[in-house]
Amino acid sequence: MPANLSPLRVALLQYDIAWCDPEANFGRIRSLLPAPRSVDVLLLPEAFATGFATPQAREVAAHSATAVNFLIELAAELQCAVGASVFVPHESGKVANRFFWIEPDGTTTTADKRHLFAVAGEHRDFERGTEAVVVTWRGWRLRLAVCFDLRFPIWLRNTLDAEGTPAYDGLLVVANWPEARENAWTTLLAARAMENQCYVAGVNRVGVDGFGVDHSGASRIIGPWGDVLASADVHTSRLVTAEWDPIHLAAVRKRFPFLADQDPFAVLGMPPEATGALPSNPQ
Repeated sequence: MPANLSPLRVALLQYDIAWCDPEANFGRIRSLLPAPRSVDVLLLPEAFATGFATPQAREVAAHSATAVNFLIELAAELQCAVGASVFVPHESGKVANRFFWIEPDGTTTTADKRHLFAVAGEHRDFERGTEAVVVTWRGWRLRLAVCFDLRFPIWLRNTLDAEGTPAYDGLLVVANWPEARENAWTTLLAARAMENQCYVAGVNRVGVDGFGVDHSGASRIIGPWGDVLASADVHTSRLVTAEWDPIHLAAVRKRFPFLADQDPFAVLGMPPEATGALPSNPQ
């Protein structure tokens, strides 16, 4: 990591998403926002403007520009990067569950959800993502992921390049994760932090969705030891923040350089350069 890297102030906005009602959700978000320039990153949940409305996926996607424009406005107003997922039309004719990473000047990077949640029918109408996306923001390398992707450690594995530099320093996860599996959510967030020696931020929704499924939130910011730096109260709409320390992260990686000991791998059917799954040991 760059020697002069500054700490990164990360904020998660957990709230009850109104089903297929973007304007209502925009209002709920605005009532909970941090002050301008007070954070570096603001994350909103998966399908932040509509909820995980897979039965209405194509209808929701047809109006995705409204949600994306709202994110662009937020990033400019708050002077921070904003991340959330939106259902958008895919060139295949299906829909993509797309993570939008938007910087204050409007620069936009996207990453499509790779693992489709068949329990809710996501596999029928959605196209899966094929690229592991890392953005660099204020010197930090940040991996983008959507909800169900959290369950798949190979997809999110933090590999090393030929110089021994990790692919990313922080993992950002936006989700609609049900209360019935809250233990999996919190456990997997900590596991991804520990195994990848990185910070992790996971934002989840609260409230009952259009399927009648309850969501408790439990949004968390995790340190590279798997320690909880900040956690949102369950069943509560609120903003939670924490600061990521580059000195601490570098010290963890230097004292226990576990990433260099991992096994090389590749995702079948995909070239290594598409996944970031390159041989990790520089020796």
